[in-house]
Amino acid sequence: MKLDKMNKEILKVPASLIVVSLILSCAIYIMNVWFLPSTPLAKFFVRQTDALFIEGLLFLIAGITFFIGSGGLSRASQSAALLASAAKGISDDAIGPSEILKRDAWKPRGFTRFGLILIMTGIILLIISFIPT
Repeated sequence: MKLDKMNKEILKVPASLIVVSLILSCAIYIMNVWFLPSTPLAKFFVRQTDALFIEGLLFLIAGITFFIGSGGLSRASQSAALLASAAKGISDDAIGPSEILKRDAWKPRGFTRFGLILIMTGIILLIISFIPT
C-alpha cells in the first residue's frame, strides 16, 4: 500500500511540470495562430512555423540559463573568507579562507522547476514547428 502511494507522489512533480509546459506551449501556439497571418502574401510578417521555431529556441536557452542559475563567488563569500582568515590567524583549529572559497566556488542557485518548464516548453515548440502543416 505504501509503495503505491510513494509512486504516485513521485510521479506528481514530473506530471505537473509536463502539464504546465503543455499548457504554456498551447497558449503560445494559439497566440501565434491568432496574431501571425498564415497567408503567403504577408511578406513583412514572420510565418507561424518560423515564429514557433524561434520561440522554441528562445525558451530552450532561457530554460537552460534558469536551470543552471547563478553561482560563483560573491561579496558574502568574500567577507566570509576574510572572517575565516582572521579566525585562522587566531586559532589553528578554524577553517581557512581556502576552504571557504573552495566551497563557494560554484554553488548553483537556479530556479530548477521554472527552468525545466521552459526547457520542456521549448522542446515542445520545436517539435510543433517541425510538424508539417
